[in-house]
Amino acid sequence: MQFIEVTELAGVRSAVIRFRKPGTGLEFLLFPMIHLGEAGFYQEVAAQLRRRCGLVIAEGVGEGSAGARRACGVLRAAGRHEQLGLVVQDIDFDTLGVPVVCPDMGGEEFEKGFRRLPLRERAVLATVVPAVTAGMRLFGTRRYLARHLATEDLLSDAEEAAADFWPGLDDLVMRRRDRLLVRALTDYHRASADRPGSFTIGVVYGAEHMRAAADALVGLGYHAADADWVTVFLLDRPDGSGQ
Repeated sequence: MQFIEVTELAGVRSAVIRFRKPGTGLEFLLFPMIHLGEAGFYQEVAAQLRRRCGLVIAEGVGEGSAGARRACGVLRAAGRHEQLGLVVQDIDFDTLGVPVVCPDMGGEEFEKGFRRLPLRERAVLATVVPAVTAGMRLFGTRRYLARHLATEDLLSDAEEAAADFWPGLDDLVMRRRDRLLVRALTDYHRASADRPGSFTIGVVYGAEHMRAAADALVGLGYHAADADWVTVFLLDRPDGSGQ
């Protein structure tokens, strides 16, 4: 199953996947997110959430975490790179007109976990993030960003290597937050599966978290019924440049 596809013609695309279960009107709509894209991508996601969903489950580490801010430094630097024509994820959940819940970590919890990372990982992170941030400001292009964005239900070799190199960070950023997401999906399934009529719950999380979401839904008896592709960004800007 593909969550994010990268091709020369279509650029970077996100698969909005609908999960259904026979005998129930409850369905889940997965929105795999890339946190840096064209403004139109986030506008389209927001429009679909308003039109198709009665509830939204959204990721978002709570405020107050310096660790989360440092981890997002590369994205924010790229978002300020005007030549890319991209923005950091921009969805105003407060104005959707749809109830939104966030089962993600609170800022203090994430910061505590960040401080408990192995010293080696924190030291390397403190070195790598500023270097990559500076490189993005100077040399970053859309094609460079797209190189490793393709995401499927199975881990790539590069992702497995990264998880092995950053075991503490992988547990904090991925595994622990995956468990919170799976718990939320399970709770809403149990609470809403027998409600009369149809009801759609949108799940707006980073694409890598969708593996855990899809696995959990399959375990609860759902299946991927269909998918629509939404363009995150093209590899070249409309002027034909790769910036």
